[in-house]
Amino acid sequence: MLSDPMRWSLPLGRLFGINIRVHILFPVVALGMILRVALQKDGKDWGVPAGAWQDVAMLIGLLFFSVLLHEFGHCFAGRWMEGEAEDILIWPLGGLAYVEVPHTPRAHFVTAAGGPLVNVFLCLLTGALLMLGLGYWPPLNPIGYVLRASDSGAMDLSPYAAHLPTRVEFQGWGIATIVLARFFWVNWVLALLNLVLVGFPLDGGRMLQAALWRYVGYRQATLVAVFVGFVVMFLVGLGAIILNELLALCLAVFIYIACRQEWIALESGSEEGPFGYDFSQGYTSLERDQITAAPQPRRKQNWWQRWRQKQAAKKLQREQEQREAEERRMDELLAKVQREGMGALTEEEKRFLKRVSDRYRNRQ
Repeated sequence: MLSDPMRWSLPLGRLFGINIRVHILFPVVALGMILRVALQKDGKDWGVPAGAWQDVAMLIGLLFFSVLLHEFGHCFAGRWMEGEAEDILIWPLGGLAYVEVPHTPRAHFVTAAGGPLVNVFLCLLTGALLMLGLGYWPPLNPIGYVLRASDSGAMDLSPYAAHLPTRVEFQGWGIATIVLARFFWVNWVLALLNLVLVGFPLDGGRMLQAALWRYVGYRQATLVAVFVGFVVMFLVGLGAIILNELLALCLAVFIYIACRQEWIALESGSEEGPFGYDFSQGYTSLERDQITAAPQPRRKQNWWQRWRQKQAAKKLQREQEQREAEERRMDELLAKVQREGMGALTEEEKRFLKRVSDRYRNRQ
């Protein structure tokens, strides 16, 4: 764990069978953002009055809660697709849900869409409460300030009802209006980031990959999502420079790293099916590990234990299917070598043969 910086995290607890962790950089970055505003002499450089650091602290708290719900959306969508979800990591650039789903376009699309759909639902809910319950339009400008407009903590909003003032004071029902407006804005920004920026590894990019997968295959769909991700990286980086936003620049770097790693993985042989081959025919000659069912416990299991056992059995089945697919492709390539010689193999096929041969040699 110490060798992986992405795992440097603090546990928050376990909910719905999912471990919730916070990366150690999250409180550091959050504190830095609060102090960045708090240490301004009078706030004039930012166009907001002094005391705006309290609003930044509120936004960070709302962002943390919204990102957590977003990641739970991925987890529950993955479970709905007969997958597994056991960990959520909240870090400065958002959240990461560790979800394992079947290798199908539908499962990947639904799992990727689960997170943004939560944010869309929260936007609809808070937007309806703001308009119908409190009489104000929700703040739709994703780059507009949602900080205070006066030292008292008041916030400027556009009234839906003509008799309401444009400035909402931070007292009484005004507090609820301001909190709802900021909660809407946070989820609105999260939804736009993940649905409009349709490049890997963002949710929009994963949905694009899954949508194309059915028609052009896993490898080609992933390549398209990766190249679109590089375009998104340039756009986010340009926006970060224009708006002087360090976190946006870090997001652009993260997108580049993720796209580059995915591209390398594809070139190394990790392709569709999951190895980029049609396994509908062929035979198996490599040694196969047999999966035996676990003995039934004597004591009656509760619903949670039964669900966990069911998920474990499905995971074993997926691993078995992956091994069988690997073995079938191995046999196809060996037959090709026997017919046409090693020179007929592509570089990816040679890497695949070496990787699988080394794996089985180490088992002996």
